[in-house]
Amino acid sequence: MTTRTIGIDLAIRGDQVAQIFDDGRPTGKPVRFRFETAQLDAFVAEATGGLPPGSTVQALMEPTGMSWFPVAHRLADAGVAVVRVKGQRVRALRRYLSEHAKTDLADAHLLAAMPTFGGPGFDPVHIPTPKSHALQRLTKQRSRLQDLVAAGKRRLLDLLRWAAPSLETVLPDLRTRLALALLRAWFDPDAVLAARRSTLVRFVARHARGNHPHGGPVVDALVDGLKASARETRALHGRHVDFAELQAEVAIEVDLITRHLDAMAELERRIAALYAELHPSDVLRTVPGVGGHLAPVLLGVLHTPDRFRSERHLRGFCGLFPNRAASGGADKPGQKITQAGNDRIKRALVLAADIARRTDPELAAVYHRLMTDRGHHHKQALCAVANRLVNRIFRVLRTGTPYVLRDVDGRGIDLAEGRRIVAERYTVPHALRAARRVQRSATPTRAARTIPPAAGAPAP
Repeated sequence: MTTRTIGIDLAIRGDQVAQIFDDGRPTGKPVRFRFETAQLDAFVAEATGGLPPGSTVQALMEPTGMSWFPVAHRLADAGVAVVRVKGQRVRALRRYLSEHAKTDLADAHLLAAMPTFGGPGFDPVHIPTPKSHALQRLTKQRSRLQDLVAAGKRRLLDLLRWAAPSLETVLPDLRTRLALALLRAWFDPDAVLAARRSTLVRFVARHARGNHPHGGPVVDALVDGLKASARETRALHGRHVDFAELQAEVAIEVDLITRHLDAMAELERRIAALYAELHPSDVLRTVPGVGGHLAPVLLGVLHTPDRFRSERHLRGFCGLFPNRAASGGADKPGQKITQAGNDRIKRALVLAADIARRTDPELAAVYHRLMTDRGHHHKQALCAVANRLVNRIFRVLRTGTPYVLRDVDGRGIDLAEGRRIVAERYTVPHALRAARRVQRSATPTRAARTIPPAAGAPAP
């Protein structure tokens, strides 16, 4: 029986380089191949050939973009255990073994030899189904578009606050399409002052959405505010700002935001359809804090509970635990969260935990105890709540049964009662919450501590 490991150094455009190790020793020459069917088939045949019965084969690679995917599913279909190794771990071992060498072949050797150096074990990579993989990509794309929309709105606010500060209080919330339409067409104060009142009223009526009225006193007040803001803006800047060019700049920014919002709406429809197909029971959304937005994100990253051995295994995958610093028999508390785990699921779990601790008395009790008795600050307590939320997610996905909200005594309750119990028993006082925050500005710098005050200056 032979233990075979294969180190594969992936490339985005060039050749992939692989080195085969049998029982810890390199075997044969390096194998070079490209993402072509014939070359991939030849590599898989060489990777699995010539082994006696009962042998094991493990392939290790870094997650270089999506280059790992075609190699991984080809090898997995051939019965090879595929592992993706974090780049930080590879770089650390490379510095130790060969500080001044960085070649494709050296990296392939390094990856193949990694299991012989001990340390944390390797989990085989999970190859998702096509639909599940699509859900993962679409939720990630939605997150990117949300960041672009948020960045665009921040730029609009920056322009508003220096160019037309009085306009910010007049406009509806920037999250509304009406506010974006007004900025796109009526940011220039000269255009607003030259426009008839009836023209502005018709524009507002045409672009009003949702609960915003299409006419009446609210629209009249909005038009009056636009006129007053235009006069104040013109008086503020005089002729020092070219508002016609600024209007064009704002219009481009609004057009980009609008296109991103339209794309997000289409993504939402596709995500909802995929989620309903992959998770028809929808038990994931019965977990407190996991709503219609976060549930597809969690399902797209986790894929299936069968890939995890236990709740502990899933918590390790999520990575919501601090680094450990211990020396001389004493632990040093207050460490930063480890960089292990998927960043998107960390973010989703922390958001869900912040909502859940306001609704679920059991989670609220954990949060309250850590804040009041253990001296933790908000983020530390949220991470502890998020880890307990992971246990709930694992159970509902594994059993397929909805989560039942309960009081700390195990009695089943509804959401309204849960919120009432949390508000009555587990509210953290504002003064205590403020005291738990890290006041970095209150800590003097070394220079401030060592440089004496100038002569005649008051003592600090």
